[in-house]
Amino acid sequence: MTQRPYTTLRVQRTGHVGEIILSRPPLNLIDYDLTYDYLAALDELDNDKDVRVLVLSGEGKGLSGGVDLKFLESFGATEMKEFLSLFYIKTVERVRALQKPIIACVHGYAREGACTLAFACDMILASDDADFGYPGVPNLAGPPGMHVWHLQKLIGRMRAAELIFTGEPIPAAEAASLGLITRMVPRDSLRDETLKLANKIADMSPLALRTTRELMYRVEDMSFREVPPTALDSLAMAFASEDSKEARKAFIEKRKPVWKGK
Repeated sequence: MTQRPYTTLRVQRTGHVGEIILSRPPLNLIDYDLTYDYLAALDELDNDKDVRVLVLSGEGKGLSGGVDLKFLESFGATEMKEFLSLFYIKTVERVRALQKPIIACVHGYAREGACTLAFACDMILASDDADFGYPGVPNLAGPPGMHVWHLQKLIGRMRAAELIFTGEPIPAAEAASLGLITRMVPRDSLRDETLKLANKIADMSPLALRTTRELMYRVEDMSFREVPPTALDSLAMAFASEDSKEARKAFIEKRKPVWKGK
């Protein structure tokens, strides 16, 4: 598959894992170019049948310093709304619509929009030198957009309110204890641990990964009464698939399954 010439990031493949690496030194700041590149990279890897799991990371000292304030300097309310509609809404919607799991691999700093990119992923592995911050209130004198939703969903309103109002970053160790990230790992083993997790998931049935991810997001905002029929339908359909039959047969025969993705 021909790789498109991105200007703000790199796309690479390692086995069944597709990596999106933000590459805009020194801070990997976010603007229209990076946003469009990221959306295109998601499309590229989502449509690649050989890729089963995606990984997002950043080069340099951190994932990203967030949205470029110099880029926003000439914006009025209309321009700001247009950009944030693309970055906050379309980007998050595209990630949630992926057919494959996506893991954020975060080292160093993740600020504002970088947190949006990370928390939109299914899992986050962060190094012990990583921290996450939302300096929208002190830096923009305004609310930090979608972070209000993300943080309250993940850690509740009380803890989220402190992080949002003060803009103070939260270190990876505390983020892990709050359930804000999947887990913290040593800096020098971050990529290896992330790829280890990604490859473990990539060994699963592509059909199972797709249907399970769809179910997770579909039931996220449902009431309990709505969940059982949706979950039962999803499991019943999967149970009748070739991959499910192969999984059961391989388990009984004590061998590794051979997936067909259907």
